[in-house]
Amino acid sequence: MLQKSDGYFLAEMILSLAAFVMAASVILPFALMVISQTVQLREDAAAAHVLFDELMYIKITGSESGRGSVLRDGVLFGVAVYKEDISSSWEVCVHYAGENQKENEKCALVE
Repeated sequence: MLQKSDGYFLAEMILSLAAFVMAASVILPFALMVISQTVQLREDAAAAHVLFDELMYIKITGSESGRGSVLRDGVLFGVAVYKEDISSSWEVCVHYAGENQKENEKCALVE
């Protein structure tokens, strides 16, 4: 036996479309935030690698590498090395502007 459907198709379709739009409007901002944080974490990791490379170079050779900037993973990192006097330790700072154009800096002392 076939049942006769008299209407409700348009109303059901509009309700299901509205539910989909509401779900998307809640989930999409979270997805964008997660993507942004993932990019930021990758940039921070690349900066940590550049900082570690410079620290190890100074520890092994006893002098700075002379690299003023390093391009890694599509981000330009500025490397600055400071030493106030002969008896003080070296300080290495890595500056970079991430994808969100926010200036970031990571610094460490050579031990």
